[in-house]
Order: sequence, then C-alpha cells, then structure tokens
Amino acid sequence: MRKKIVFMIIHILGMFTGYTQISVLHHFPTMTPSHILDEKLTDISFAFSMRVLESNYNGPIIRLRRASDNAEQDFGWSDNDIVDVNAIDTWRAGSNVYVHTWYDQSGLNRNAIQTTTSRQPRFYPDINAPYFQGDGSNDYLEIFTPNGIQDVTNAGNQGTVITIARSTRKNQHSFGVLINRNRWSSHINWGNSNLYFDPGICCNSTRYFNNTANLNVWDLYTFIKTNTNAIARSGGTQRFNGAHTTGRCTITENFAICWAKGNGTGNYSNTGFREFIMYKTDIDPSQYQEIENNSITFWGL
Repeated sequence: MRKKIVFMIIHILGMFTGYTQISVLHHFPTMTPSHILDEKLTDISFAFSMRVLESNYNGPIIRLRRASDNAEQDFGWSDNDIVDVNAIDTWRAGSNVYVHTWYDQSGLNRNAIQTTTSRQPRFYPDINAPYFQGDGSNDYLEIFTPNGIQDVTNAGNQGTVITIARSTRKNQHSFGVLINRNRWSSHINWGNSNLYFDPGICCNSTRYFNNTANLNVWDLYTFIKTNTNAIARSGGTQRFNGAHTTGRCTITENFAICWAKGNGTGNYSNTGFREFIMYKTDIDPSQYQEIENNSITFWGL
C-alpha cells in the first residue's frame, strides 16, 4: 500500500513539474523499458523504423515530399508508436509521397537521406504497417559518414543488420556497398529467388539460401558477420551459418538502403522496408533475438 501511495505522489508531482513517463521510468530502473532499443544502444550504427524505437528519442520518424507541389514535412508518431499516418494522409491530400529523410533514432544523427527527387523511394501510408519501396531503377537512401561502410561496421568486417523487409525477385542490391567483388551487401532476393549475404569479398562459399516462400511477403531478416562467420536468419530462424574466408570489405562507400552504393548502377532494389537497425559488431544472440521477437510481435509477422 505504501509503494502505491508513493508512486501516486510521484505521478501527481510529475504532472506539475513536467516529468514525462520516461523521467519516471528512469527513477525506477527495475521497470521494463518502454521501447525495444532502450538500453541497447551500445555499438549501434543507426536505427530506422516506421515506429519509435527508443524512449529518449524525441525527433521525427520521417520526412516526406509531396509530389503535387514538392512540399516537404516531418512526421512523428501516433499513440500506437507508429508514424502518424492520419497526419500524413491529411497533408498529402491524395498525392503520392516520397522519402526525403528516414531519421536515425540511435542518437548518432546518421539519417538516411535522398535529396534528389527523382531518386526518392515512394512511401506507402498503410495505416497499420507503413513502408517505403524503391522503383528498382534509381531510388535509394544514403547514410553519410566520413569513412562509409568502415564506420558502420567494425572496419568493414563485423556487423549486424536487423530489418523488416518485403522480398522481391529482381537482380538487385537491397542494402550496403559494392564495388565489383568488394562489398558488404545483400540481395532480398536475387532473380533466382535466393537471398544472398556478402559481408566482404565475394563470393564466399556460404552466402545464400532459397527464399521463394517469402516472395512478396513481409518478414524479419537478420544478417550477422562475426570475425569468422557469415550468418543469415529469417523470421527468427537461422538459415545459414558458415565460415567467411574471402576477406573483409575494404572500400569506403556510404551505406545505402534500396541499393548497395558503388558501381552496380543497374542493380537498384524494389525491396520494401519498414525497419532497419544496424550495429557495428556481431551483437550477442540474446540481444538480436530479443529485437527479433519484439519486431515480429509488434508488426504481426
């Protein structure tokens, strides 16, 4: 009873002092964090989603361009933690909208940006599950860092990507960097319906699994490069895990989404994306599995 009264007093004081639920949460460290990336920002490279991922983040989710007049606007999230689709629909007034900026929620300000209007992926304001998708011709978003892929991985070697994506069947690079065989990238899927993951010099013996069953289906994909192995998972299940022996990625191109930035100019993606989280290390399995389970549950996969 005493604990209940104390909590009520703190809650009432918060109403008068401007405390938020976040500030109360931080006074009770044993309480469950409110969002999946709370206390999971160590070694993070960037964090993008159509929902809020981290309780201390107070910026927008996305910046869109309206095709009817090229006006741009930032949008935050609704009470359901998903980007405010109702506000977007009101603003766009029936016009198509395109992604200018997907905001980084990691605190590192590594936003995914495309300022060239003809290269901006189209945003689809599904009320419960919004997403964007490239046209497969020249659309992509770019994360600008001084040393490109070297900054968002451990010097072109280790890294972890956890993404909600809808696979297609096209000769495409869905994310990363690529100059000829030197790459850190994935195909979701290639034209043969195999999903490929190449976190270093191509082509390693362990690099793909057949993903026909997921064609045009939303699923969660996890890609991990350890110091020795390449690992791919879908739907929370491991699909391959084998030695990577061909060497690390050594180029310095910026990381891209809907393309692997480099010289693969004919291989842009029409993969759909809803969430994209990256770490510069091979994070602990307990951590990526917790993120996987949360994302699968939240998005109803």
